[in-house]
Amino acid sequence: MLRPDRLGLVGCLVIFVLSFVFQDSDSSGRHNPAPERWDPRRPAISDITEQRRPRSVGPKQTLPAVSSKDPTLNLMPSVKGNSTGTAFSIGKGVWMTARHVIEGCNKFGIKSGPKKISRGKNPVINPFHDLAIFDTSIAAPNFSFDKENLLLGQDGFHFGYPQGKPAAIHSSLLGRANINPGRRTRHKEPVLAWAEIRRVPNFSGSLGGISGGPVINKDGKIIGVSVVEARRRGRIFTAAPIGLEDMLRRDASYKPTDSGVKFDNNINRQQFFKFGESLRRKLAVSKVFCWVQ
Repeated sequence: MLRPDRLGLVGCLVIFVLSFVFQDSDSSGRHNPAPERWDPRRPAISDITEQRRPRSVGPKQTLPAVSSKDPTLNLMPSVKGNSTGTAFSIGKGVWMTARHVIEGCNKFGIKSGPKKISRGKNPVINPFHDLAIFDTSIAAPNFSFDKENLLLGQDGFHFGYPQGKPAAIHSSLLGRANINPGRRTRHKEPVLAWAEIRRVPNFSGSLGGISGGPVINKDGKIIGVSVVEARRRGRIFTAAPIGLEDMLRRDASYKPTDSGVKFDNNINRQQFFKFGESLRRKLAVSKVFCWVQ
């Protein structure tokens, strides 16, 4: 939800979990190494079978059903430390994010103002999809979820805090894939693959920190949650619709409501980043802080 890696083997796809961007200090105020000096939380295993270049697909072709031929990304867990990610509002004081954003945190919360963090509580962790829901004492305009079939080639707009900084990403839907999370399970987690098109602001490097951020369509409705990136391929992977449905069923605090996020116009390729600015300003998209130590 990229550029060649000089250290990678030719033809290998390096998968990076959208691990968080680590902070300079922990909750006690002690200095920690700068973010770029930390190792990724879940280093990649470069074995994925897929075409080097995405196929040219028509924008009106419906996303195919799950297939045994869908490629699988194998991920290796790594040690978790103090970190940041992204979450978005789905109800009054109810938030959705990626599982790995808050899993393993001693405490966590969202940035609700300058130097102010609203503590997260009542986390519901999904064991089969990289998704989670939690509550806070504050509320923000909430998103609604799209119920229409997705189309290959359709636009996706990702919002969040890659590298700990606000940004927006425009992408195009390529198809389905699976994630082998490297946990003590045999299950695979279904995801969708997107081709990255544009970043605003323009920056290089990892999208780490956008994990848990919403992916919306031109109508402003949720169609995914950013969970993994493939930097060399320019791919972003998001939780599949089946995962979103399963996550919402697991949380008793979620009550479907009309969207509190209102847009005067459809989101488009030229000005999508302006919608992101508005969403962050209203806290509909918020930065998550996780403390392990």
